[in-house]
Amino acid sequence: MIQKEFSLAFTAVACASLLLVAANAPVFADDSDWAAPMDAVTAPGALKTTSASGPAAAAAPVTDRRLLLMKGLQLKNGAGKAPFGIEAAPQLQYYGGPLLGAVKIQLVFWNPAVAYQDKLPGFYSAITQSPYFDWLSEYNVPGASLGRGSYLGAYTDSVTNPTGKIEDTDVQAELSSLIAKKAVPKPDANTLYMIYFPPGVNIDMSGSGSCQVFCAYHSSFAQGGREINYGVIPDQGGACAGGCGGDPSQFNNETSVSSHEMMEAVTDPAVGLVTGNTPQAPLGWYDGTNGEIGDICNAEQAKVGAYTVQREWSNARGLCVASADDPGAPFTPQSPAPSTGGSIAKRP
Repeated sequence: MIQKEFSLAFTAVACASLLLVAANAPVFADDSDWAAPMDAVTAPGALKTTSASGPAAAAAPVTDRRLLLMKGLQLKNGAGKAPFGIEAAPQLQYYGGPLLGAVKIQLVFWNPAVAYQDKLPGFYSAITQSPYFDWLSEYNVPGASLGRGSYLGAYTDSVTNPTGKIEDTDVQAELSSLIAKKAVPKPDANTLYMIYFPPGVNIDMSGSGSCQVFCAYHSSFAQGGREINYGVIPDQGGACAGGCGGDPSQFNNETSVSSHEMMEAVTDPAVGLVTGNTPQAPLGWYDGTNGEIGDICNAEQAKVGAYTVQREWSNARGLCVASADDPGAPFTPQSPAPSTGGSIAKRP
């Protein structure tokens, strides 16, 4: 059986103590909202780590799996200490944060060498208009209903070339720059930027490395009076292969990892704005033990149409499902992963 990958769900936790409804979200008065440098970007949940924009005090790596999940990471097989033992039966709880009722996907390929630029637009066009979204209505809340989404387009950044190690703050700076230059559309209350990376780039989040500890993550930051939601998808070959999905096709594992982050961002977008270490607003739907909707079903793959996706947790059915017609799969808890010197354990 496929070992599970876990997402750092709590990144998606906090946005506000009030439910943010799309119709009430602020709009940008003019382009000056995006002219601000990155020091004007407020991300209360962001880590104080070294970034391309300048050095800062390095934070100690996060090792507790629950805290990693609260940061929105999708953990690689076996990653993260789990001192609380076997996970309890899942039950997502609503914490009052925003939801992406009709998600709009904008792709960003950060370098022309990113894999599957020819295939990912077709995946998002099809999957956002598929039964994969229809059953999410069980997570509707007053003032916010979840339904099908749409695909906006793709942009390839052929100017900047991420190499070596980059930080989450660098990702935010890149996205802010692209929005300011009108290379990608400005965000509204349903926009989700999915950012893909070329091979050989190590992304650091909370002191944890891509394809060593996590497979992907989603997060958020605030700028210009707007919450900006984004997903980070490392190249799924190399060190990610085998630990981030059990399909023999790298593309299928990439769409599975991508769907995990997309659905978590839909149901819990404001994770990057969470300021505490316990579940609270502006989290959306979250389980304090098991994480977000995708973490609970990590690496449980299914087909929707022609594409491989990850199943997501249904409170109503008590199963991991990909559609209303999917027979589903039961929740399978993981035993605590071993720790090495107090750091997050890698996949064996």
